[in-house]
Amino acid sequence: MNELRDGIAQIAAAATDAERAAALLACPLSLLMTCEFTIRNRMQVSGFLEGIRYLETELAALRGFRDEGGVPPGGMDVAVVRGRLGRISRGEDPSGQGVCVG
Repeated sequence: MNELRDGIAQIAAAATDAERAAALLACPLSLLMTCEFTIRNRMQVSGFLEGIRYLETELAALRGFRDEGGVPPGGMDVAVVRGRLGRISRGEDPSGQGVCVG
């Protein structure tokens, strides 16, 4: 029998965008890299575009060349998408401007 890895199983079991966001934020970065296409597929099927944006931003930072101090690129971009997903996971407006309805 094929069993899903823990992080992927959480993403697959998520029924709402809030649950998907929480599962993505809890997912190890190594799993984002190794299971990128599975995660991307789950986000596309569910229509959770913020999840795809998060995945692409995290992976771009992980795969990019670091500066002379060892700092990866896109630190601010990663912070922004993590903040948006955090707000979604709490049922808040992703923009941080108010309460999310729906």
